[in-house]
Parts: sequence; structure tokens; C-alpha cells
Amino acid sequence: METCVRNRQILPTGPRPTSLASGRPAGDFERLRHGEMGKLYLEQGCYQEALTEFEQALALDPHQAESWCSRADALSCLGRYEEALQSIEQAQALAGLANARLWVQKAVLLILLNQPRLALTCCNQALWRSPSHTQAWLFRGVALHGLGKFRAAYRSYQRVLHPASPAVANSIRRLCHDLSLDQQAS
Repeated sequence: METCVRNRQILPTGPRPTSLASGRPAGDFERLRHGEMGKLYLEQGCYQEALTEFEQALALDPHQAESWCSRADALSCLGRYEEALQSIEQAQALAGLANARLWVQKAVLLILLNQPRLALTCCNQALWRSPSHTQAWLFRGVALHGLGKFRAAYRSYQRVLHPASPAVANSIRRLCHDLSLDQQAS
């Protein structure tokens, strides 16, 4: 019999204390409970309560990218954009830079912080990873608009209304890659 432990964290410092009833690490249940309660509070518009729950989840396990991402959501709803940006960066450090959703969330925060050039870079990063990501196209348009590049913004908005098929997106991605290689060669 094969056991899959894909989503379980294994610490090199030795075994974690476990609950006698479940055999699972003792803090997992509490961390999950705090995370779910935080999401409920967030949906209800109780942002400070949500933040408290997410921070309690992080106190139990600070290595969960999803908890950092949720914390950023709560902080953003409270208008604390700088702190939210730090939480997203922590989530990216834990989850890796391949997550397009985190790039878009970072772009939104940068737009709110009136940093459209950095937001555009984040949207481009998201689109490089996921060319049909509609939110990345939308916020790319917002960032371009903030930079006064109205035609380019309009083209990005059009991609939200009329997304390219995956085959077209892959062709565009290959073309961009080829163009960047050509640019480096010259």
C-alpha cells in the first residue's frame, strides 16, 4: 500500500507532537479552524476579527502560504496596504514565484499604493505563467491606465472581454520568448 504525503510538512528537527485521537500533528486542527473562521469573518465583512483568526493560524504554523495570503486579504480590507504587501511577499517566498494568483494580488496592492509601474510588472509576471488569467489582464489594464498608456490599457481590457484560446495564448507566449531571445542575441 502506497501512502501519499504530498501536502504534509515534514520537519527535520524530529517528530511533531500528535493528538492521541487522530495521530495528526496537534496544531493542524487548530490552524485549520482559525483559517476557516477567518474566511467566514472575511465574507461577513468582519475584517479585524478575520485578521485575528489568520494571525492565530500563523502563530501555530508560520509556513503556510495560504494563511499569509488570507492575512493579506484582511489587511487590504482594513486599508493596511503596506502590511498586506508584506504578507503577499511572505506567501510568495513560501509558495514560490510560479503562482499567478499571488502575482495578481500583489499587483492589486501596488495599484492601491499608487505604484502602477511595479503593478504592471507583477501582472506581466502573472501572464507569463498563465497567459489566459483574466484578472491579470484586467489589472494590467488598470496599471497601464495609471501610467497614461490608454491604448495599451484598452487592449488589456479587450483580453478580459475576449480571452484568447489556450492554443493562441501558447503561440503568443512562444513568440514573446523568441523575440526576447532575438533581442538578447543582438
